[in-house]
Amino acid sequence: MTHNSFKKANKSAVYLKLAITGPSGSGKTTAALRLARGLVGDNGRIAVIDTENSSSLLYADTFDFDVCVVEPPYTEDKFITAIADAVENKYDCVIIDSFSHVWQAILDYKSKLDMRGGNSYTNWAVAGGKFESILQAVLSSKLHIICCMRSKMDYAIDIDEKGKKSIRKVGLAPIMRDGIEFEFSLVFDLDMNHKAVASKDRTRMFDGNISEITEETGKMLNSWRFGNAKNTALPEAVAVAENSDDEIPMSFSSDLESVIGTHSQEANFALRSWGWIQSDETWKNLRPDQVSQILKRPSEFMAKAIESFANAQSEK
Repeated sequence: MTHNSFKKANKSAVYLKLAITGPSGSGKTTAALRLARGLVGDNGRIAVIDTENSSSLLYADTFDFDVCVVEPPYTEDKFITAIADAVENKYDCVIIDSFSHVWQAILDYKSKLDMRGGNSYTNWAVAGGKFESILQAVLSSKLHIICCMRSKMDYAIDIDEKGKKSIRKVGLAPIMRDGIEFEFSLVFDLDMNHKAVASKDRTRMFDGNISEITEETGKMLNSWRFGNAKNTALPEAVAVAENSDDEIPMSFSSDLESVIGTHSQEANFALRSWGWIQSDETWKNLRPDQVSQILKRPSEFMAKAIESFANAQSEK
């Protein structure tokens, strides 16, 4: 009998590894707690590994979670042990706040090795190995993990229509190893208005969208795991104007036909998966306001539609 080491791929077996980056005050902790609650449901268990001087306790009246406070020095064994404890005690999601402290501790350790002498590359191999141990504990753990990371900060000067200047805090790259985003399924970057944009998104649900992270965000991710995600990957430029009362000339229908061209199959598939039309409808059943939105940026609409269709075919 032929031995087969393979089995049918299934997203539901995936434990999500997510990251939220942003400058101080952007709302990373709140966003992580809301995201976690939506992801694991009302009865799911959430644990926080807190390196921020027990600051997570400030949210105890608003959110239900358990906490493990990690104090300096931030050695790798403390984080590996905390993650293992969370797995053993059957938590559903762990929030590491802040994962940047892990990286800063590695940099400090490397500096101490350099002060003692020896080859800098050898010292980095030792320090980097410690970080890899923590990272592998995160990535291989059988629960969801959300890593909060501080962003380096800069300041921008805005000038309004009256010429008045104001200073605005902006986030740059996260305080973390270069290329860390490749380790995560999804990376949200928060601004000071608590709005998030996905800078890395393997789910293809949030790419290009700018919105607040809420419990609904977590519910969408959980639905995606089980293949039930709806209304996903909607391009912001073609978002439906739900309350539009504008009269759209019906000649727009012929304009849309020119845009779609020979890609009716792709357009119909995408529109159905986004919830714009019913399963037995075609693009010809779109409302005038929907057609108007598509025609504002037709190239982007078609690119998203073709990509959505191609991704679905590749998953079959």
